[in-house]
Amino acid sequence: TQLLYEYLESLGHEPDALLQQPRYATNPNGLDGVDVKVWESMLARASEALNEPLIGICVGRRVSARHLGLMGAVLLACDSLGSALDRFHHYQRLIFDVLPMRVEHDSNHTLLRWDLDDQAPGHLVEQAGLAVLVQFARSMVDADFSPSEVRFSGSGPTQIELMQDFFACPVLFNHPQPGLQFETRLLTLPVKGKDPLLVNLLVQHANQLLDQLPREQEITEKVRREIAKALQHGEPTAEKICKALNTSHRTLLRKLAIAGTNFRSELNLVRKELASSYLQDPRLRITDIAMLLGYSDHSAFTRAYKEWMGTAPKTLR
Repeated sequence: TQLLYEYLESLGHEPDALLQQPRYATNPNGLDGVDVKVWESMLARASEALNEPLIGICVGRRVSARHLGLMGAVLLACDSLGSALDRFHHYQRLIFDVLPMRVEHDSNHTLLRWDLDDQAPGHLVEQAGLAVLVQFARSMVDADFSPSEVRFSGSGPTQIELMQDFFACPVLFNHPQPGLQFETRLLTLPVKGKDPLLVNLLVQHANQLLDQLPREQEITEKVRREIAKALQHGEPTAEKICKALNTSHRTLLRKLAIAGTNFRSELNLVRKELASSYLQDPRLRITDIAMLLGYSDHSAFTRAYKEWMGTAPKTLR
């Protein structure tokens, strides 16, 4: 919604009055998403008031990392567009949980698509969402990023040529699976620059965690360090940690057993300690913390935290 407010303000309008909707305040718990029907109605009001059927594209083309919060910083910390896509796919529900995104690859193309159901978003939500995806991808790389095809579930506006100019590709309408397709080779494009603030933040919290934990056998400390580093890429598995430590799965489990522990216990311990550290940082919302701990949805983090501490994480805010 911040994108829409900023766009209206740039045109000299008072957003609250035009949208007949008070500006949404940021919830420190991070559970401040706007209902998709409310978002569609806000876009529809703006579209009607401005006589602008492409309001979604007008809004989406203004996106920057700050509009995506910590998710934007996490994506900019990736090495390539492909790793950023993997991370976005994993955490998509934290920012848009109406429809799950599916990623499909063949030898030449990658397709991002959404399966329609009874909760399908309106056409302006689709328009804004796809514009945000394309514009943010373009902002991440120095090379040209243009889809080979963009698909919408609804009928097209009268200015189809303007949509094709923005997306720089054919645009299809009344499609059963909205989404966008692009050449798979674009996934190898490097991200322009990592976000040093995010890296420093993660290192700071990880160091605090390691300093607080009691000294253990060497293998246990190595596993904890690798888990702390791996969490920013999603949920770590024993296989990923084995690869990082250059050891076999069987050997790792045997050594942990000798040390009186196991991989799941160490993963939960690291998550628990990092959660306590992150919750003391007012810059991080609950959804941000869930993402940093490798959870694809904040409710899974809330359930886990209740099991560890007997209370919901929001009670500490």
